[in-house]
Amino acid sequence: MITVETRVSLFYTVALNGDLACLPRLFTFLSRARAAVQGIPLLVDMGCACAPSAWICQATNGRGMLVAMDSMGYDAFHVGARDPLYRAPQIIEGLQRLVVTRFAAGPWSARVSKRGVQIGFANGAQMARAAAELSDVDLLIGLRYTDQTVIQPEWRAPQRWLLFDCGDAQTQLGRLDLTLLPEPPYVRAESHVALQLPEDTPPDPTISGVIEFVQSEARYAEQKRDRA
Repeated sequence: MITVETRVSLFYTVALNGDLACLPRLFTFLSRARAAVQGIPLLVDMGCACAPSAWICQATNGRGMLVAMDSMGYDAFHVGARDPLYRAPQIIEGLQRLVVTRFAAGPWSARVSKRGVQIGFANGAQMARAAAELSDVDLLIGLRYTDQTVIQPEWRAPQRWLLFDCGDAQTQLGRLDLTLLPEPPYVRAESHVALQLPEDTPPDPTISGVIEFVQSEARYAEQKRDRA
């Protein structure tokens, strides 16, 4: 368990809604922001990465956006009640075998190890189940995306719990700073801010290449379905 104060910075994206074009610039921005933090940097997608109206989401049944985002170093993808994929657990199960990023969705939970600290991610509605599966983590973060921001730290021996709901803010990007403490209250929320992606942020060429590949595969799948 934590023996010294440990800072954790949770960067998150939310409601990208199938906007593949933003990912190369977003990756550059997040890479710089994560490199600049003094503590442990984490990155999660809070939900609604895809939207039914987006072409890439229609062409890939919601898979394409998460496949592209998998190359960006996310620690977890959350899939909640607002997501079309929430009602398609078989697609999530298939994606688990395809991407490196783990899911905090329904019954699935994720574990990452950063600088000797064990951190778990779970669906905010499945915290008790995740706690049983990840009984040895130092911090268990339950993710949720609803209408209201909630930051609720809690100590439940032997773990620190944090329920985080980014709320329905008019931003696709944010940061939550925490401090893990060796003594009560064990978890302290320091700040929660919306972030803006600067217009002049250069696109990352590697992510641009990934997007081209994902789009190519999506077009091929469409053509194959049309011929069937």
